[in-house]
Amino acid sequence: MPYTRQTSLGWSHQLNPSTVVTADYVRADGRDLNTRPRLNTRTPGDLRGPRRLAFVGITPNAPSTRPAISQGRSEYQAGIFGFKRRMSHGIDFSASYTLAKARSTIGTATDELNANNLQDASLLYTDPQVFGPTSRTDARHQGTIAGIFQVKGFTISPIFLFRSRLPVSIIEGLDLNRNGERNDIPARAYQFDGVNADGSANVKDIGECKTWNCGRGAWRRQMSLRVSHSFRLVGTARIEAIGEVFNLFNAKNPAGFTAGRLLGTGVSNPNFLRPTAYAGDFQQPEQRVGQVGFRFSF
Repeated sequence: MPYTRQTSLGWSHQLNPSTVVTADYVRADGRDLNTRPRLNTRTPGDLRGPRRLAFVGITPNAPSTRPAISQGRSEYQAGIFGFKRRMSHGIDFSASYTLAKARSTIGTATDELNANNLQDASLLYTDPQVFGPTSRTDARHQGTIAGIFQVKGFTISPIFLFRSRLPVSIIEGLDLNRNGERNDIPARAYQFDGVNADGSANVKDIGECKTWNCGRGAWRRQMSLRVSHSFRLVGTARIEAIGEVFNLFNAKNPAGFTAGRLLGTGVSNPNFLRPTAYAGDFQQPEQRVGQVGFRFSF
């Protein structure tokens, strides 16, 4: 069964009766993570040779034949820094920043069965090329800034969220080692650097590609705002008008980047690192949207 070893250490200091700063360190090591690797490759350099599991006598002896094993591992480390000020003189404020690093041998930090990141099936997960950044959690920088401001009967509550680029599992698009799998990582790593006028992605070289998930996507930012004002009706009865806007500046927040650098013919892929999803799409944060509500109290 998968398990984790976890360590955490925290420190806090009160600056004054309404303000405190905090610092925390967190580490979590995942072990025995379930995965289903594609072991049934051919011997590198021999595309006409038998597949590695041919001796088992499985029919059909296809590349999709995969055993379920528990040899995946992950590692997460983070420093979390906070500043908190409780309501004083009409101002409540908090800020949190996380500096983190997350790696695993299965491409993600979760217990998932499907994995096709092996560069050499004979090495399995001892190959250092597969112990790379995790696609969902290896954001080096992320944080939140939030406040509540009481001004002339109005309560104004902004919140700003940000997260740095997540890894992208870029591949060359060709079978470089000739083992029957087109999942070979390229020699260079690239990151998304905006969209050109023709809709193609502007791609930036960020150095050598040493592990799986060596590419990077886009920053994610979102500013939301809530404003409310309370009015007296009769006696103790009051009505509070509330207005909220999510993604106030309508940040696009591109995601779902096309991973293949080359087409199967060896020609450059015109859609390489092109986003396929934006804010408002399925499983993405919302695009700009607002709502108005009223609350009665008595």
